[in-house]
Amino acid sequence: MRVLIVGAGLSGPCLAHGLRRHGHDVRLFERDPAIDARAQGYRIHINDDGDAALRTWLPAEAYEQAVATSCVPGRGVSMAGPDLRDVTEIELPPGVAGITVDRLTLRRIMLRDVRDSTRFGAGFSRYELLDDGTVRVFLTDGSTAEGDLLVATDGAGSAVRRQLLPDFRLTVLDSRLVYGRTPLTARARELTPPSALEGFLGVMGPDGRRLALAAQRFRRDPAHFGLPAADDYVMWAVTAPSRVCGPGFFGLGAADLLELAAATVADWHPSLKALIRLGDPRYVVPASIQVSERPELWSPVPVTLVGDAAHPMAPAGISAGVAIHDAGRLASHLVSGAPLLDAVRSYETDMLDYGFAAVAAATRNHGG
Repeated sequence: MRVLIVGAGLSGPCLAHGLRRHGHDVRLFERDPAIDARAQGYRIHINDDGDAALRTWLPAEAYEQAVATSCVPGRGVSMAGPDLRDVTEIELPPGVAGITVDRLTLRRIMLRDVRDSTRFGAGFSRYELLDDGTVRVFLTDGSTAEGDLLVATDGAGSAVRRQLLPDFRLTVLDSRLVYGRTPLTARARELTPPSALEGFLGVMGPDGRRLALAAQRFRRDPAHFGLPAADDYVMWAVTAPSRVCGPGFFGLGAADLLELAAATVADWHPSLKALIRLGDPRYVVPASIQVSERPELWSPVPVTLVGDAAHPMAPAGISAGVAIHDAGRLASHLVSGAPLLDAVRSYETDMLDYGFAAVAAATRNHGG
C-alpha cells in the first residue's frame, strides 16, 4: 500500500513509523522548508492514549529517547487568580497522566528514522481521485505524487479538509493568544510561581484574560542523543479578548507581541509581567482560537483526516495526545488486513466519536 501523508508534525511521523514497520510505502510531505524553520510549539502534554500510541508504533529506541528527554514529572495542574494568592490543585480524571515533552525535540526524534521518506518545502495544493481508486496529490513545489491513500495531518487549517469537507463548520472565537517562552535562568526561576515550575498553572482573570504557565525541565539534554542541545524554559500563553489585542494583531512583530503579552497582565501580580518580558522574541507566536462541530460521516474515499485536521479544538492540553492517538488508531485499522476503504471507514467512525468528545472537553477546559 502507498500512503501519502501531508504534514510532518507529530501524528504524521507516528503513522509513518507504524505503516513502514508493516512494509507499506509511506511518503511524508511538509510545507516548511526545514524541521526548525519556525517556532514549532513548546511544552506539550500527551495523554495516556497518545503515549500508548507512541510506545506501540515508534521504534523502541525512539520511544526511549522521547521518554528520556521528556519533562521532569511535577505536581500536575493548578489554578490561581491574578494575585497568585490562592492556588488550587486540580484533580485530573483517569487517563490523563501520559508524558510531557518539548514538541520540537519529540518531532526531531520521530522524524530521524523517516527522513528518507520526508520531503520538506512541499506543501499540499489539491488532490484528484483517479479512476483506478487511487489518489493524486499536487504539491506546492510543482510536483505530484500518487498513492492508494492520502492522510491529512496538516493541522487546524488543513487544506486537505477544505477540499474533502468544504462545509466543515469551524468557529473562530473572539479571543486571541500570544504564545512564548522564557529561558529558565536564575532570574526566571525567582519570577515563576512554584506551581508552574513543578507543573502547569492556569491564571484566570474575571474579564476573559488568562495566562498559562509551565516549565519545561528536561530529564536529559537532547544532545545526549545526537540532537541539538536544549535548555530549560518556561512556556507561557496569554489569552485576551480580541478587542484588547487590536485589529492589527496578526501583523505585529515579535517585540510588539511580547510587549502586548506583558501589558495584558500588567495589573496582575508583578512577577508575571516581568517573566513575560524576559521572553525570547524568536519564540513569540500569535494565534486565534478555533473550535469545530462534528460533521456527518462523509462518503468513503481514499482520503482521511487525523488530529487537528479532523477535529480542531481549543487549546487545553488535549489536542496533541488525541492527534497521536488518531495516528495509532488509523495505523491499527490499515494493517488489519481489511479492504482499504473499509479500514478507513472504521477509523473515521471511531475517530469522530472520541475526537469530538475531546473537542467538547477542550472547550469546557478552556472556558475554565
